[in-house]
Amino acid sequence: MTLTANAGVKKSFRARACENCRLRKIRCDKESPCSSCSTLGIACSAIGSPSASQSQPGPQPRAALNQYEHKIDLIQEQLLSLQRTVQDLARPPVPAPTPNPPSYQVSSTPAFEGQSSFNSETRLARDAAYSAVAGLQSDRPSEDVSAALASLKHSLDKHNPAQPQAAKKVTESSEDQLLPVAFVVAVVKKIKAQPPFCLVSHAWRDYLQIESLCQSIYFPADPIPAGSLTLLHGLLYFVVRDYLHEDDPDLAKFDASTYCKFCEDWFSAGLKSYEMMIDPTLEKIQALLLGVIKAQEESNIQLCWTYLALAFNMCQTMGLHRRSTLQHESLALAETKRHVFWSLYTVDKHISLNLGVTSHFQDHDIDADLFTPSDKEQQRPWDLMTFVIVEFSRLQGQVYDRLYSTSASNASATERSDTIERLSSDLMAVRDKLLAIDVRQGLYSDSLHGMAACADFITYSILTIIHRAQTRPSNAMAISTECFDAATLALQSHLKCFAYFRDRKIHKQAEYVNWILLYPSFTPFVIVFTHAITTASPDSLSLLHETVSSLNLIKRLSRASLHLYEICTAFVKTAQALLDSRQTLTGLEQHHDGLLLASADADTGDRQGLSISLPDVTGTMEGGMDGGWMSSAGIEMFLNDFIGSNRSAMGILGEGYLG
Repeated sequence: MTLTANAGVKKSFRARACENCRLRKIRCDKESPCSSCSTLGIACSAIGSPSASQSQPGPQPRAALNQYEHKIDLIQEQLLSLQRTVQDLARPPVPAPTPNPPSYQVSSTPAFEGQSSFNSETRLARDAAYSAVAGLQSDRPSEDVSAALASLKHSLDKHNPAQPQAAKKVTESSEDQLLPVAFVVAVVKKIKAQPPFCLVSHAWRDYLQIESLCQSIYFPADPIPAGSLTLLHGLLYFVVRDYLHEDDPDLAKFDASTYCKFCEDWFSAGLKSYEMMIDPTLEKIQALLLGVIKAQEESNIQLCWTYLALAFNMCQTMGLHRRSTLQHESLALAETKRHVFWSLYTVDKHISLNLGVTSHFQDHDIDADLFTPSDKEQQRPWDLMTFVIVEFSRLQGQVYDRLYSTSASNASATERSDTIERLSSDLMAVRDKLLAIDVRQGLYSDSLHGMAACADFITYSILTIIHRAQTRPSNAMAISTECFDAATLALQSHLKCFAYFRDRKIHKQAEYVNWILLYPSFTPFVIVFTHAITTASPDSLSLLHETVSSLNLIKRLSRASLHLYEICTAFVKTAQALLDSRQTLTGLEQHHDGLLLASADADTGDRQGLSISLPDVTGTMEGGMDGGWMSSAGIEMFLNDFIGSNRSAMGILGEGYLG
């Protein structure tokens, strides 16, 4: 067998190790060159060879050895690095933190716990124990102390892991749940050119959140978090609906109506899914806020209250009600969390007072800051308006807590009177603050002017509720002159507002009906009605007729507006029949100062409550009672509950007395 010269050299066997292996004291395979020298890329010389004895005189062998050892160290470091990389790949993946996360990104902050929580107390105890051990004179604690600390740490780590588990993510999207890309791109371009009214009016922090959501959902690199798709559908529903109201030409080539209904259906379904009820995230809270807005627009108060309760629990779990939890967030994320929290707060206080139940968001447990108003002149008026609405909502909460709650019923007449006076003064101050906002430069300034035009109606409606809580002698509940005056001003203000909105587009009228008119308006109406049938006042009756005439023009806007119209119509027909037959309400009597007070007992002269009796005038009414759907007895029961017990008008209406 013939070998080449090179192969012969490579396979030759040497009797002794090479110079490099001998100096490094490692085993040499005695090949030429040996494997160690080949790996290092250095010359391999056998002992006694010319290259070994002549080319490295003096101190050169030691310098070369140091160089070789340095290279060996580098190789070992690279091997260790590769080993760590393999170990990391074997572990479950952990999402990498994103610098300066956008406002809609899911937060990974641990669940909020107050200082009185058990977990908080155990952590304090642990820290105290560690601190005590650190202060011992000896260098090391005893074995017993060390064992005890180890046991404590094990227990705490077991029940309170230092790092919270990542929120469960589910892939919600599929092709049948997504709108065509071309249509979504057109919507995003339109938002950039003209922000929609729904986002502007609710001071939404990030107009282009839809674009970011679409990028993460249409081209997902990771599983889509539960809530993201629901939020996207909710935003698209409101935005597309706004552009449809304006007959936007940029979307004319698409079937925008069908797409809007598509988003509405998927949004409603997403809100009711199990995934929306667990693992709180910011996107879920934002989706629930949109659900609250939609439910209130549809006058579905119970659904609105349910979404509020779920959103409140998530806000509390994430600590959005506390300033400390947002101190270390990026500015954009913290501002978005503040916005969604205070938006939910305002609706919660509003619904709470009108339902006559305590609110979810309690002021004594909130120290969260308001979001910073925009420095853009087109958005800033809306932000300032939102701040005033927060003040107004806080005042509504105080009205319930201090005048209508169970604890408030134990207050003395003097305390109640002082509270009524203080709340009335605060209410007028908030009204003046709203009217002082310069709305001329704001986007959709016409709607801003409309909100300012409604300030008096809102103010006097709440003032009616405040004065209705006045306690009279012998604990008899009645209607004070101040309450009646406020109710009259409220209905008169409504007529002015109606004149402002009457010639507006249908969706603008619906905004007034759904957000301004429906909830507080019935309380002033009932107060004026009661005054009319007690005193046979033609002025009060005339005001009731004008109110019903205005409701007749907007009764088709929603199911709730139709219901309100029908109820008020029945009341007016009853009042008209009583006055025509010269009959009045029994159980109340008017004093010389205008006060309507429970009638005194004929034998004792005491007023031990209210028992209203309404004559049955059904048969005397022109045209009957709209098919007989309500009787005088139903109105009588309602008035006894409403005036005699100080209950909420909206809460009583929900019990079915009136149809």
